[in-house]
Amino acid sequence: MKKLHTLRLAFLVGAVVTIAACGDNKLGPSTPAAVAKVSGDSQTVLVGNRASAPLVAEIKNSDGAPLPNIPVSWAVISGGGSLATVVDTTDVNGQVRNTYLSAAIAATAKVTAAASGQSGTFTLTLAPDTVGTISTYAGNGAAALVGVQLTLVARAADRFGNPMKGVDVSWSSNSGTLQTASGVTDSIGKTTNVITVGPDTGKVAVLASSRFNAITFTVTALPSN
Repeated sequence: MKKLHTLRLAFLVGAVVTIAACGDNKLGPSTPAAVAKVSGDSQTVLVGNRASAPLVAEIKNSDGAPLPNIPVSWAVISGGGSLATVVDTTDVNGQVRNTYLSAAIAATAKVTAAASGQSGTFTLTLAPDTVGTISTYAGNGAAALVGVQLTLVARAADRFGNPMKGVDVSWSSNSGTLQTASGVTDSIGKTTNVITVGPDTGKVAVLASSRFNAITFTVTALPSN
């Protein structure tokens, strides 16, 4: 009888160990273990409420199999902008998709897709608009003695005020000597030229032209004596 009791006890202990071992599998086949970025990551979108290409995420279990009917929450975590939807459910292929709408400020935006504590982050570059203007940034209205140099700075920006790099600017003047006849805006949207005023005194008009518009700097050459 004692031997039978011992056998029963050993069986129960073995069953408990087996159940505990099975319960140690924290992520079951229907539990999300990863959020994979399928497409739409690392894309560039123009500023100004422009729509991105679809952001597609796939929810997988611990075996790497896609999971259908899983709720997914979307959020913009930096860079501004908005999303077409904030909550969705995975399709038969375990995928969800969303569209990002850009902010007005050129920056880097990050969007997350999250399910059951797991998440994936999409990164998008917000680029300045393709249409802009140039304006006088520095030097307009300046004055100098004949033979002295003045620095002129033009700035290119889109309609939201974001600096535009790579805009070609042509320069010309009705008097004086310009350092260069053309320039290209830098990463902060600026291009610089230098005029040596003279030999005539009085007002000097300097024209800066781009594919967007033309602007005029007015400087004054003062007599040296």
